Amino acid sequence: MIRPRPLYRELQPMFLLILPALFAGCGGGSGAASPPVTTPAPSIVAFSATPASIPEGDTTTLTWQVTGAASVQLSDANIAVPFTGTSVVVTPQATTSYTLTASSSGGSAQATFTVTVTAPVALAGVQIDPAAPVQQIPASFLGIGHDLKDTAAIVGTSSANMNPIYEQLLKNILQYGNGPFLIRELADDNVLSYYSAADLSALSQLSSDVGAQFFVGVDFVDDDVSTASAEASLLAAGLPGNELQGLELGNEPDLYESQGDRPSGWDYSEYLSQYEQFAPALISASGGIKLAAPVWAGLSSSFMNNLDPFVASQAPTISIVTVHHYSGTACNGATEPSNYLLTEPAVDGDTQPLTGPVGISGYVSAVQRAGIPFRIGELNSINCGGQSGVSNSFSSALWAMDILFSYANAGLSGVNFFAPGDTTSVHPYTPFDFLYAENSNGTRTYSVRDINPLYYGMLLFAQAIQHGAELLPVTLTVSANVKTWATIDSSGTIRLLIIDKDQSAGGSVSIALSGYGQASVSRLLAPSYSSINGVTLGGQTFDGTPDGNPQGTVVSEALQPSAGVYTVVVPAVSAALVTIPQ
Repeated sequence: MIRPRPLYRELQPMFLLILPALFAGCGGGSGAASPPVTTPAPSIVAFSATPASIPEGDTTTLTWQVTGAASVQLSDANIAVPFTGTSVVVTPQATTSYTLTASSSGGSAQATFTVTVTAPVALAGVQIDPAAPVQQIPASFLGIGHDLKDTAAIVGTSSANMNPIYEQLLKNILQYGNGPFLIRELADDNVLSYYSAADLSALSQLSSDVGAQFFVGVDFVDDDVSTASAEASLLAAGLPGNELQGLELGNEPDLYESQGDRPSGWDYSEYLSQYEQFAPALISASGGIKLAAPVWAGLSSSFMNNLDPFVASQAPTISIVTVHHYSGTACNGATEPSNYLLTEPAVDGDTQPLTGPVGISGYVSAVQRAGIPFRIGELNSINCGGQSGVSNSFSSALWAMDILFSYANAGLSGVNFFAPGDTTSVHPYTPFDFLYAENSNGTRTYSVRDINPLYYGMLLFAQAIQHGAELLPVTLTVSANVKTWATIDSSGTIRLLIIDKDQSAGGSVSIALSGYGQASVSRLLAPSYSSINGVTLGGQTFDGTPDGNPQGTVVSEALQPSAGVYTVVVPAVSAALVTIPQ
């Protein structure tokens, strides 16, 4: 028999749910329910452009001040700006209204600012003849250099603990079909620990990961053949196969006397005598690796007068002819003007010229007769550590591209930008450097310290010489501080790099080239020539990158010819790469 269930048992669950609410309504004190939390809508305090009116093709900087936003989106600029950003450089092609939207969970706010664009002025005219004689640019032309002792700070502590950010930055350059990437490792010391198996395994792993090859220094400053030979043997064992392309005998031995490392009167004849003692011993100890020599300090060195006879007599011992070059100086308290890297002397100056009877062109022919590659094994803007505000400014990116093409035009086989990695110092002229945290077992985790404008110049140069490019002569008509360089690649695509180093002149550049179709334009921009941050290449930046990949959306512009003429507007102090497929 089913017995009826008492009513209180039916109501008990409901009563237990209602009871807390009944008591919460009594007494009005500490038991009161909290009101819901409401997130306020963000506020746009300011949004403007400087300048507000520009000629077509010039740049302006949009700036804003926002509070309470989780994200910020800028319309009509093809770029998403993280909420931590406060400005962006834009190049509107016509009068444009930009809308800034600040958003949070509490809502959104918008503000609009209109940039007025006026007609451009004529800046330059370029003529390109695709059938003109070309000059090959070696695929390994663009390289880099470090101190061997900084391997763990830059590359990795071993093959099992690599710096992935460094590898990504190299891969960014190599994505355009160039390489192998030839890296110089500076060393001129009797410390064998610099040649440790762990450090060399990191370099060897870099070779496996990105196809890098190396030329590496051994001790010459101590004038001890046995020490240098021991180091050469370690290098050959740690960098097998074709990873080791050359052994450098010391570093800038033409300066040994001034540095107190050789007695008074040290000259070329004494250098040559010692070189002839060391070279065969090093080649033997390394199993046949020849030397990257003579590693002299620069074109202004008196030793350079002997480069021709040195190469002619020592060619059987040399794999790469290397000398060094710095455009300016910060030694002994010297300084260069803030705009120095925009000037022609920084590329082709009086003291270290690229052309002329005593310039690099005068030396190339001697090296070419011997059939040996000729590299600027150490290159950068300003020696003795660089000059802050100049070496790490946007002007260094424009300088880098111009001097790279100037060296290619002179017939050199490559250059190596010097990039020291000592984390205890700041290096304004390095393209990038890193920090690291080390755990108890010695494993390091790397992070970006700086990616300087110089790296952007290297990257755009790599784009301009991609896929087996050859240097194509151009005819330039211009009165402003503008340079142009053209290449043609294996598919017939022409790329014209326009470098406007003029601080005030921007405008339209007409490019005469018939028989080609639609082109595209990628721009290298910054707020000013002295900018250290805020640089963009094709709309992307490395500001804030955690891993060496560019941030932001790629931006390029379509360019149609009219009667065989392309017209592109270039802002002052900027660069543009015009890509014209066949």
